[in-house]
Amino acid sequence: MTYFPDLTPYVYWPQHVTGPQPHPDGVEVLNVGWLEAGHDFPTREGEPDPEFLRNLITLAADHFSQATRGMHACDLPHADRDEDKDEDKDEDFQVDAVYGDRELFLGHAEIRVVTPDGRWLVAPTLVVHYVRDHGYQPPEEFVDAVKAMRIAPSGR
Repeated sequence: MTYFPDLTPYVYWPQHVTGPQPHPDGVEVLNVGWLEAGHDFPTREGEPDPEFLRNLITLAADHFSQATRGMHACDLPHADRDEDKDEDKDEDFQVDAVYGDRELFLGHAEIRVVTPDGRWLVAPTLVVHYVRDHGYQPPEEFVDAVKAMRIAPSGR
């Protein structure tokens, strides 16, 4: 995965792809949930807010954007990791996973939501795994935008 601190200017897509920007000119676009081993991230106590997690799963399943042909797997440590498993197969559990009654493919696209003041917050779809399985606590404005289902338009 590529690491970017939360609420820093979004630069992932322009760095890796040529062509038009995936967002309108003049919109402030910020990173959320671009986690990587070796970098600290905010965590929460207990389970994630059920409405937030349900909506986050819906966004990752039905409203993702900037899908790529490649994918990123989680490189954070997993408490339930079976060391006897093949390394490649071990990574599959979080990128092709069941969340409630939804089967998701994670790590190949982005979730884009909008704050009330018009800023776009962009997270990798793998943020679902980070929230559920690693206790990641995204910034409150991201949680609020996800709970409100303020989805960024996909005009480009």
